[in-house]
Amino acid sequence: MILSTTPQIEGHSIREYKGIVTGETIIGANMFKDLFAGIRRRSCRCL
Repeated sequence: MILSTTPQIEGHSIREYKGIVTGETIIGANMFKDLFAGIRRRSCRCL
């Protein structure tokens, strides 16, 4: 099986379209730590 985001593949004929494919990614292992660090930085500037 060849997966592609282009409408054609040179040297091959397309026999079947599977439709829209979705995926998920991991933003970061320390996402919540980074989020709270940003909030803490902003709150310290106001004091």
